[in-house]
Amino acid sequence: MEARITSEISDNICTISINRPDKRNALDGEMFDALANAMNRADADTNVHCVLLQGTGPHYSAGHDIAEFARLWPQPEDGSVRRCISAFAKQSKPMVAAVTGAAVGFGATMLLHADWVVAGESAVFKFPFADLGIVPEAGATALLARRVGDIVARDWLLSARRISADEALLHRFVSCVKPDADVHSVARDYAVCLAGKPAEALQTSRRLLSEGYALLASEAIEREVVYLNSLIPAVAKASSGKS
Repeated sequence: MEARITSEISDNICTISINRPDKRNALDGEMFDALANAMNRADADTNVHCVLLQGTGPHYSAGHDIAEFARLWPQPEDGSVRRCISAFAKQSKPMVAAVTGAAVGFGATMLLHADWVVAGESAVFKFPFADLGIVPEAGATALLARRVGDIVARDWLLSARRISADEALLHRFVSCVKPDADVHSVARDYAVCLAGKPAEALQTSRRLLSEGYALLASEAIEREVVYLNSLIPAVAKASSGKS
């Protein structure tokens, strides 16, 4: 299963790839675990100064595999989804993401933990939680408004509508929009730039930025999981009853 989540270190950059292109890189339980492991290894490795996230194929990630809801929820404290979300929230190294195609659900909320997001012209973002009858995760209820503003965050989270790359750039959800063919090279160049700077200074700056807000993402995550543990099993049960 680790083959679906691969990591490679070069030039002090840990490149983590999501490899399930036949499912638009949707994450099942084992992939959540593997992604958490890759993130934690990168965090602990002093040779890693920057983390670069990407998807394999035309899409970044369709997020949580909905077919896994019944199996994975409620999530215990050491559950694979919670471990993965926690690994993103606790990552001390700067993170850069290269996004093309779909970035949906966790594929979108994980980007809130990145420091620089390069979006391709094909990129489409969606926070589908309201349509699924659940609440957002990965700290989105705290972090999205900080990035795009309160009124835009409310729109995106409550309407669950599709957001184009241009709209995402307009509200600074992403850092820049490039032709799809250039996305990975632009993201890599930025990761190289960060990896070449004094590691302790960058990590301390990231921590100070995160702690500068009243509610930490980790606190928002715990509040969200309480509701998700209640709502997702009900959604999964209702869905199985229709089949």
